[in-house]
Amino acid sequence: ARQVPSRAMSTVAADLDAQVRAIYVQLDDGFGDTATLEGDPAAASAHLKAMTSKMAESKRLIKEYERVSKETEGADLDAVAARKKEMVQKLNTYVNKKKAAQADIAARVASNAAAVGVPGAATAATVAGAAGTPAPLAAG
Repeated sequence: ARQVPSRAMSTVAADLDAQVRAIYVQLDDGFGDTATLEGDPAAASAHLKAMTSKMAESKRLIKEYERVSKETEGADLDAVAARKKEMVQKLNTYVNKKKAAQADIAARVASNAAAVGVPGAATAATVAGAAGTPAPLAAG
């Protein structure tokens, strides 16, 4: 009788792992969509916002995976920790890609503003490009 809950929990952990992997495929596709990311800044920002919510969902799933796995009777805790570390490292690469894309969008917005004569915009574009961080004009 004790084997059934253990099997059920490991099935839940495997399902959570699969959900994280599916989100990562979506994020790979999303960051690979250069036409959207390099196109209209408003569309690019909206695209990043959608990917940010996917990243938040994967973070929640990773925490749930760890919790469920640790509750599984006979779980290999070293394997659970290694898998969690792998998932978190992958998530961090997406966070860094998002930051770079936000900086690019901010620089383009500032550059476009400078082209139409908005004071201080060229400085913001230079700072965003040099520092690799979003300019103050960046949408969150």
